[in-house]
Amino acid sequence: MAKKKREENQGGLQQARLTMAEKEEARVERAKVKAREDKEKNKKEKSERPGLFRRIWGGLRNMGGELRKVRWPSFSRTVKQTGVVLAVVLIFGIVIFGIDRGLMELYSLLVRGLGN
Repeated sequence: MAKKKREENQGGLQQARLTMAEKEEARVERAKVKAREDKEKNKKEKSERPGLFRRIWGGLRNMGGELRKVRWPSFSRTVKQTGVVLAVVLIFGIVIFGIDRGLMELYSLLVRGLGN
C-alpha cells in the first residue's frame, strides 16, 4: 500500500515546487503582461473617447438632468431657514464680540499694571 502511494506521488500528482528565482521570474513576467494589456486598453479607450466639446455638452446635459431631480424647498421654508441662519450668525457675532472686548480689557489692565 505504501509503495502504491509513493508511485502515485511520483507519477505527477505532487505539485511542482518552484525556486524563489523561478517565482520571482514568473511574477515579473505577469507584471509585464499586465502592463502591456493596460497599455493596449488605455490606447483603445483614448481612441474611443469623444471630443472635448462633446464631453462638455454631455456633462452639461447630465447636470441638467440632476437638477430636474432635485426637490426644491418652498419660498416660505427658504425664508424661515434664512432667518434661522441670520439669527445664529448674529448670536455668534455677539458672543465673539463679547469675548474680544473682554480680552481687550484684560490686556489693557495688564499693560497698565506693568507700566506703573
